[in-house]
Amino acid sequence: MGYNISDANSYLVITGGGIPDIKIVKKAWVWPWQKHSRISISPFDFEIQLQAMTIEKLQFSLPAVFTIGPADDVDSLCRYAKILTGKAANSPKQVTTTGRNHVQDIVKGIIEGETRVIVSSMTMEEIFKEREVFKTAVIRNVQKELDQFGLRIYNANVKELQDTPGSEYFTFLSRKAHEGASNQAKVDVANAMMM
Repeated sequence: MGYNISDANSYLVITGGGIPDIKIVKKAWVWPWQKHSRISISPFDFEIQLQAMTIEKLQFSLPAVFTIGPADDVDSLCRYAKILTGKAANSPKQVTTTGRNHVQDIVKGIIEGETRVIVSSMTMEEIFKEREVFKTAVIRNVQKELDQFGLRIYNANVKELQDTPGSEYFTFLSRKAHEGASNQAKVDVANAMMM
């Protein structure tokens, strides 16, 4: 028994006598017939290197960084607190803390799944030319899935699309753009000399 206070970036999760499910608070008396733990609401960066395939069956690598953390409202924090604990595989009665690694595994699965769904319905040209539309669609779909776990995306950055081993699509596209710019520069110089 005692009076407990959480840090600025955390909450107390209290269970036990007198609490029907779980209670999320910043400070509280915890009685001998209750248990408490702390959950951090600090967001964490999640970096992925996703291999995906477009509607034309072109493979590419999509590096991205997502900053994800629990939403700061009681309902979301209750859902988040519940995924941080679970039943131990070998003992159905024993509850064990699974922690952020478990959360990161869930997040990784959601990001990969939702991104692949979006990518598989787009052409490489659409992904390359409409990056903002692509990024918005990924964030919207991933956020919809994260809501059920009390998590939210604070930031998402999709880095440069890259070729997968054995593919040279972006290499050729870059070379084509470079050669086009080089040829245009030669034409501009020739036109300037004729004047």
